Amino acid sequence: MKKFLVNDRAARVLVRRHGSPLYVYDAKTIRARCRELKKAFPFMRLYYACKANTNPEIVRLIAKMGFDIETTSPGEIAVARKAGVSVSRISYTCAAANEKELISIVQQGVGVHLDSLSQVEAIGRRFPGRDISVRLAHGVGVGHHAHVVTGGPESKFGIHVTHIPQLKKLALKYDLRITGLHQHIGSGGIFKPSVLLEAVDSLLEIATQFPHLEHVDFGGGFGIPYSPAEKRLPINELGRKMRARAKKFTREYGRVVEMSFEPGRYLVAEGGILLVSVTDIKRNPRKTFVDVDSGMGHLVRPIMYDSYHEIENVTHPRHRKERVTVAGLYCESGDVLAKNRLLPMPELGDILAIKNAGAYGYVMSSEYNLRPKPKEIVLH
Repeated sequence: MKKFLVNDRAARVLVRRHGSPLYVYDAKTIRARCRELKKAFPFMRLYYACKANTNPEIVRLIAKMGFDIETTSPGEIAVARKAGVSVSRISYTCAAANEKELISIVQQGVGVHLDSLSQVEAIGRRFPGRDISVRLAHGVGVGHHAHVVTGGPESKFGIHVTHIPQLKKLALKYDLRITGLHQHIGSGGIFKPSVLLEAVDSLLEIATQFPHLEHVDFGGGFGIPYSPAEKRLPINELGRKMRARAKKFTREYGRVVEMSFEPGRYLVAEGGILLVSVTDIKRNPRKTFVDVDSGMGHLVRPIMYDSYHEIENVTHPRHRKERVTVAGLYCESGDVLAKNRLLPMPELGDILAIKNAGAYGYVMSSEYNLRPKPKEIVLH
């Protein structure tokens, strides 16, 4: 599938109408990713991890493509509900949620994956006799950066498997049935099926300890190729291997248990770009800096994770290439969007497109330095 990018004329029209910087999302690209996953995993329930991008129009679009919505906060639940998603199609997973928040979400009818023994006890005291789902930590973790590894020994998430005896005691104490298991090993670091399948196999082995299961959620973490060196996750291969595991587990467990994934980044990252404008060009004996009217307050991934985002000179794509550093407008030395990148040399006023910005872009933006957030638009 061809990557989304607007041409010079379209970029100038968009910037003239909506201003710069500007997040632009392509509905066609997002729908294509949705169809790809639906085709690969027809036997699974698929949730969109909306923390990747909570733009209401995008949440509505993905829900219409047949995806349920995975949330991590009351605010995300509210966005899903306003997008027309019923509570039966919404799940909630969050660490460190207080008892008031948990009870409120359970009362709404949203499916909750409990993250700790104390959360299990809180729900047991308030709602004895109900079915529950729990998030387990079993030693497998991966991510595109250490900050987004959500499994393994350094992760804060989930009930560790060594505490399963305590979990079962709490379930017995409050007459709770454990009908769901959940895991999430990390964000954006899965490029090979074997990485995820190791965690799948581990959770399915653990699942045999729970006789009343109705669903098992394997989380997300599907990576996308941000840099030219990264290769795309072979989704169809993963689908075939997951189907084989689902059939094997059904035979051994004795009945069908619903299985699900929670992709976020994979659906939206490549469908978004951030258009920025060149405001200054500075040279010193060692470097050339291209300053733009955006930066870490709009796209924090480069400074937070040292993330790579491909950048296109939309205005002058055929200019002679030079090695430049694309710097932001915030009062921080680390506010750099690309270091020593070979780009067609920009001129003042040129529009640059920062690609693969549809996930963890606007949702992580701020008003640092009291600069406003950019606008967002969706192209249909």
